[in-house]
Amino acid sequence: MEASKQFSFRLPEGLVQRVEECAEDMRANGLEVSRADVVRLLLNHALNATKCRLDLLLRPLATKGPAHRRR
Repeated sequence: MEASKQFSFRLPEGLVQRVEECAEDMRANGLEVSRADVVRLLLNHALNATKCRLDLLLRPLATKGPAHRRR
């Protein structure tokens, strides 16, 4: 297991609520997770998915509905 360091930060209430909802969904699927576990999973996924590229980190979220392509 990799050594861990403590890393603390503040989050807006709405973001904390979303993390809590994510944890509840995971627990409903049989996983025993803490809020810290969920934050680690989400942070790791975001870093892997974006490779910290600003264009990927800062782009707007995809909207629901038909995709529109630029020509």
